Amino acid sequence: MNEKEVVRVLQHYRHDLMNKMQIIQGYLSMGKVEIVETKVTDFLEYFNEERKLLSLNAPKFILWVIQFNNKYENFRLTYKIHTGNKKLQAIDNLLVEQFNMILVCLTKICDKTRLFELNLQISETEKPSLLRISLFIDGNSDDIDGFKQNLENMRLNYMVDVKETSNGMMCEFSVPCNI
Repeated sequence: MNEKEVVRVLQHYRHDLMNKMQIIQGYLSMGKVEIVETKVTDFLEYFNEERKLLSLNAPKFILWVIQFNNKYENFRLTYKIHTGNKKLQAIDNLLVEQFNMILVCLTKICDKTRLFELNLQISETEKPSLLRISLFIDGNSDDIDGFKQNLENMRLNYMVDVKETSNGMMCEFSVPCNI
């Protein structure tokens, strides 16, 4: 990534933070202290999740997550990291490739005029050397079978299990990690 790209990422990041602060300031100016307290708590939780994301020691994947909402118009990504002291540096490139391939398949089946909420979760497994990656896609698609078929045709780094949920679908796979 060159200097111009880094500055662009920082500009988008700063813009998003300023928007959140302006919302808090607006509620404060209206005297809606309870809403301000909720928004500040949400803001602090966001920074705590970001701290856990940064501790994964996978710079390309971290940038992929941070840039996601500015890159995709009809997808919004949130994330929760349910682990600590795990390092993904050894699989950093593979993880980004995996998610890029999943998104290629997802964009093929999703209505480009609708907004889809995606929630990424990284969790511990029974084995300390493995992490479970779950991507929940909120929003029904008419072609989950097509999505599965497209994934099968890709050369994925990790096998993805796709399940239909009541309000969308879930993609799940496991990856090795270092402690």
